[in-house]
Amino acid sequence: MSGFLNDLRFGLRQLAAKPGFAVAAIVTLALGIGANTAVFSVLNGYLLKPLPYSQPQQLVAINESVPAIGEPYTGVSINSFTDARKGTSVFESSALYAEEDHNLTLNGRTQRVTTLKTRATLFDVLRVKPVIGRAFDAANDEKGRNKVAILSYAFWQRTFGGDRDVVGRSIKLDGERYRVIGVLPKGFAFPDNRVSLWTPFYFPPLGTNQCRTCGWDNQRAIARLKPGASIAQARAQLARVRSSIIKKVIPLIGNWYKQKDWGFKVRPYRDVLLGGRTPLLLILQGFVLLVLLMACVNVANLLLARILGRTHEIAMRTALGASRWALIRQMFVEGLCLAVPGALAGVALGWFSLTFIQNAGLGARLGVFTLTPDWRVGLFALGMVLLVAIVTSVLPIRQLSRNDPQMLLQSGGRAVGGSRGAKRTRSALVVAEIALAAALLGGAGLLVHSLARLQAVDPGFSTNNVLTADILIPPSKNQPDSAARAHYYQQLLNGIRRIPGVGHAALVSNVPIKNPPDTGGYTIPGRVSVTDAKAPVGNAETVSAGFFAALNIPLLRGRTFGLQDTSKSRPVAIIDQKLADKWFPGESPIGRQITFGWIKDQNHKRVHFRIIGEVATIHSGSLADAPARGMFYLDSAQYPSSGISLVVKSRVPPETLIKPVKQVVNNINPLVSISNFSTMHDTLARSLAEREAVMALVLVFACLGLVLAAVGVYSVLSYVVGQRVTECGVRLALGALPGDLLWLIIRDGLKMLAIGLCVGLLLAVVLGYSISSQLFNVAPFDPVTLAGVAVALSVITVVACYLPARRAAKLDPAVAILEQ
Repeated sequence: MSGFLNDLRFGLRQLAAKPGFAVAAIVTLALGIGANTAVFSVLNGYLLKPLPYSQPQQLVAINESVPAIGEPYTGVSINSFTDARKGTSVFESSALYAEEDHNLTLNGRTQRVTTLKTRATLFDVLRVKPVIGRAFDAANDEKGRNKVAILSYAFWQRTFGGDRDVVGRSIKLDGERYRVIGVLPKGFAFPDNRVSLWTPFYFPPLGTNQCRTCGWDNQRAIARLKPGASIAQARAQLARVRSSIIKKVIPLIGNWYKQKDWGFKVRPYRDVLLGGRTPLLLILQGFVLLVLLMACVNVANLLLARILGRTHEIAMRTALGASRWALIRQMFVEGLCLAVPGALAGVALGWFSLTFIQNAGLGARLGVFTLTPDWRVGLFALGMVLLVAIVTSVLPIRQLSRNDPQMLLQSGGRAVGGSRGAKRTRSALVVAEIALAAALLGGAGLLVHSLARLQAVDPGFSTNNVLTADILIPPSKNQPDSAARAHYYQQLLNGIRRIPGVGHAALVSNVPIKNPPDTGGYTIPGRVSVTDAKAPVGNAETVSAGFFAALNIPLLRGRTFGLQDTSKSRPVAIIDQKLADKWFPGESPIGRQITFGWIKDQNHKRVHFRIIGEVATIHSGSLADAPARGMFYLDSAQYPSSGISLVVKSRVPPETLIKPVKQVVNNINPLVSISNFSTMHDTLARSLAEREAVMALVLVFACLGLVLAAVGVYSVLSYVVGQRVTECGVRLALGALPGDLLWLIIRDGLKMLAIGLCVGLLLAVVLGYSISSQLFNVAPFDPVTLAGVAVALSVITVVACYLPARRAAKLDPAVAILEQ
């Protein structure tokens, strides 16, 4: 220990004697460690921290799956869930749940709230109990006893001021009274913190063999595995349940289930919450690890140069009896003296960077994940300190161990600095930096090129001066819901169209890009039936007259919806070009018929819709996904729904219309809520925000790597010029031109550049293939990106070479020779 303390004191004195070197090394390490700490905090929050539930590793999600039609994870029908629960023994408890929006009327004011319908068993699955009142019991699952509600803690505080007498009070949801029976614990969120209320999930008894894709699908299911049970066992048991279900269902609807490869999927519940973020997070962590490696190589190069300048000191210490182990230990301690302050500064930098990362689009998902650093981040930082100390010390230590102490004494240390081994080591470090920089730039270039291609995708509709908002109207008790809604929608559109600055106003069930479209099976009489093995599934939207004009979606054939289409006795539909090209190639679809599986008349027979128009295909979901299915549009005047969105095309800045639109809604019916105002331009930007955040961070890391590579080249060639001052002076004295010396130094740099680029571009291609799942219309070996990397690195390297070479070319021969 005394030897270590002596080495520590000596190392600190050495760093204090060269403050410029110490600051440069610590800042370099702080940048690398800070970036790693921030990104690892994100990775830790999403992938490593336990979910905020009791024994979360036992929680799994259950989905139905129809991969043959591009639906790997769909909702679970109530019948299928019931069969799965009865046919398995690995689940301790399980529950269905579904999110819904409702209008809450309280103290004369109406607001839209997100509620979670669920059975009483959900609280057993999550092992959570209310802090006030009680949870649902089995009796609350029955009709007539299901008008009760449980509040989230945040909603209780926000709406009722934390009043503990809230239990027993009545609230109105969509005009119906619900009695509050409990308040959940502070910080509890499921499936996220948007949920304000929990209500019982009541559904009537269903026939065991009822069609499982007709009206009761798209619920979500969660289960808790029994202690010792595994996901593999759950999958095996559900596979047997699938076989028994198919035997019951096929006699009713034919071979559709069997042909579509229908089945169950079981996943850890964390995967559901992550929503496909894992590859992006791992890519980001991989990039910052490369940055840290570059920082370590850079500092190792600086330390090596410093060690080579201290060979006289090392020779004297050897002569006085210092062992090789003592010298190696000294180098390691000096590496620690740089790594520890670099890590402390890096952790502080990472803390501030984490705020930026969260604000840039990688924030914790709605209260379920927390990204604040914990002991894992501290352990990670400690590991980086040791890694940095080892990596930055190993090359200087290796260089010392290869030199004979006798040679050090005889040469006074001069031979080591100019030895071929030392030169090769420093050149190899620079080559490694250039190669790593090329890989970083290559990967970043591919991602940036991919994002540029994605941003250039035409969504198929106009996003300029378009305002959207979500509308929720309460069900009417005085007349059929459809008639009440249709009348209200017409009043609403007429009122909004009278607002100055409004060009078009329309309704849509799901705003493109913002919300995924509804899906469902359809049939075309004479071409495909629902029992056909090739029975298709399409996207569906309910829109009003004026929707296509509001978004400038081109009409290709026929006409759009009009006032003549209000009667349900003459149902009409509009299809998009993709669907028309698939089923009516080379002919007009106008006048043909199409049916949709979930829409039936009063006699439970399929409704035949007459196709009246064909419009261009749009991106209704992510821009990264080409429209895989055809789209069909129904008229909201014929099939209105309680939840729908408003689309307004304006002649003025769309934000200025928010207040008058709210006023129109309130004047017609104050019990109707309107929320989530957004421009289509902002909606499109938000859909790309997470990708843009990752690309921006990767680009920053790549630029940092480029700077580190340039610094490495510059430091090595500066050292070379310092070692070759006498040689340069002699060459100039013998008649060499300054340009000859300039080329002599630059040539050494170009050799390192050529080798580093060859290795680096190969690494960039390998990296490109590893991130290919995140690329959009860009090949992993994209020549444009690789050429750009080569040019950028070449320019930076040539500049880094030119500065020390220029200094050598300007030497005074007499002064250079005399100084040595």
